[in-house]
Amino acid sequence: MSGEELLADAKKFEKKLLNFFWRQGVSYTEGEDLVQETYLRLWNYREQYKPTAKLSTFLFLMARQVRLDALRSETRRANREERWGKEQPQTQAAPRAGEREDVRWAVARLSEPLREVVELGVFQDLPYAEVAEILDIPVGTVKSRMSNALKKLKEIFDE
Repeated sequence: MSGEELLADAKKFEKKLLNFFWRQGVSYTEGEDLVQETYLRLWNYREQYKPTAKLSTFLFLMARQVRLDALRSETRRANREERWGKEQPQTQAAPRAGEREDVRWAVARLSEPLREVVELGVFQDLPYAEVAEILDIPVGTVKSRMSNALKKLKEIFDE
C-alpha cells in the first residue's frame, strides 16, 4: 500500500479522531490540529505500518501519542509561564446544578488511564482487544479499568 493510499484510507477516520480528541477535553480547533498532527505522523511512519494490523488501531495509537505529546508540551509551557510569573490557564469549572448529567464533564474528571479506556471502548466503540493493543496493556487491565471507570462515573453522578 502506498503512502497516498494509506493516507486516503486514514481520512475516513477523521471525524472519529476529532471526536476522540474532543472527548479528552480538547477544543474543536485544537482537536483539528491534533488530527492533522496524527496524519503527519502517519505519513512519517507509513513504512512501519503493516497491512496485517487494523489501520484504526495504528491510527488511534498514534493519536494517543500525539495527545500525550501535546499534554507534555502544555505542561512544560505552563511551568515556564509559572516561573516567569504569568497567569496559569483556567481549569474546567464544575457545571451548574442543572448540568450535572453532562457526560463529557464527568468523563473529564476521570484519571487519564480510565478516561482513555472509556474514550476508546465506549465512545469509539472499539473492542477490548483493540483498546489493549492501542494502550499497550493486557485485555484484563482494559476490563478492570472500564469497570473502575464506570464505578467512578456512578459516584460522580451520585454526588
